Amino acid sequence: MVGLGTAYPEACQLASEKNDIKLWADFPHYEVRRAFASHTLIEELAERDGIQADDERQALERLQEEGFTEIIVQPFQIAAGEEYEKVRDVVQDYAERNEFDKIMTLPCVTVWAKPIRFTIH
Repeated sequence: MVGLGTAYPEACQLASEKNDIKLWADFPHYEVRRAFASHTLIEELAERDGIQADDERQALERLQEEGFTEIIVQPFQIAAGEEYEKVRDVVQDYAERNEFDKIMTLPCVTVWAKPIRFTIH
C-alpha cells in the first residue's frame, strides 16, 4: 500500500488499522506492507519518531530481496492523477525489467468501486 501518509501518529494509526483489517479480511493469503510516496514525511518520521519507512522503490527492493514474486501495489490515491502516475511509473519500471513474476497497480477507484450502468435519457 502506497500513500502520501501523514505526520500525525493518531491519524496514521487509525487509517492504517482500518485499511489493514479490511485487506487482511479480503486477502488473507497476502502480506500487507506500507510505503510512503512523500520523502518529506519519510524524513520527518525518521527524525522525529525514529521510524524507518520505505518509499515505493525501497519497498519493492526489499520485497525482491526477500524473494517475493507476485506484487500488487495498491496506492491510496483515489483516482488516477499525478501522484498515482508517479507510483505507476515505478511499478512499470520494475515490470519492464521483469524484476517480479507478476507486478501490477491500479488506483483505488478502479479496484474498489463497482461499475454503475445507467442510461441518460
